[in-house]
Amino acid sequence: MPFVIVPDMPQDLKITDKEGNSVYRLTVYKAQVEDVIKALRRKGYTGRAFSYDKPAWERETQQRGILKEKVANLTTTVMRTSINSFQQNFIALMHLKVVRAYIDGVLRFGIPPKFYIGCVMPKKGIERQVLHEMTEVLADKSMREMYGEK
Repeated sequence: MPFVIVPDMPQDLKITDKEGNSVYRLTVYKAQVEDVIKALRRKGYTGRAFSYDKPAWERETQQRGILKEKVANLTTTVMRTSINSFQQNFIALMHLKVVRAYIDGVLRFGIPPKFYIGCVMPKKGIERQVLHEMTEVLADKSMREMYGEK
C-alpha cells in the first residue's frame, strides 16, 4: 500500500545546524508513521515521530516561566552576595594594608608612632618619576637608601 502523505505538507522549517542539516515537517496518517520512518531511513534520512499535546506544551511553558523567574531571583541573590562579599574583603584588605604600613613604619624605619599614610595613584608610565620625586621631598637624608625603587 503506498503512503498517504497530506498534500502540500512537506515543509522546510528553516532550521539548519552548523553541518548544513535541515529540519522538515512531514504530515502522514498515524497508521503509516512507522512505514514512512523506515522508508526515510532507507533513503538516508532520519525520521522521528512527533505528536502534539497542547496541555503538556502549556504545562511545560508555564513551568519554563516559573523556572526563568527562579533563575532571575537566584542570579540577583548571588550577585548581591558576591558584591557584598567583595566589599567586605576589600575593606579587610585595606585595613591589613594600613596596619602593615603602620607596623613597617614604626618597627622597620623607627619613625615615631604619629605619621601620615596616604595612597598615590600616578598615571601610567610616570611611576618611577613620582617615586623618585617623593623620595627626594619626603625621605630623611640618612634613610634614603632604605626606600629603594620598588
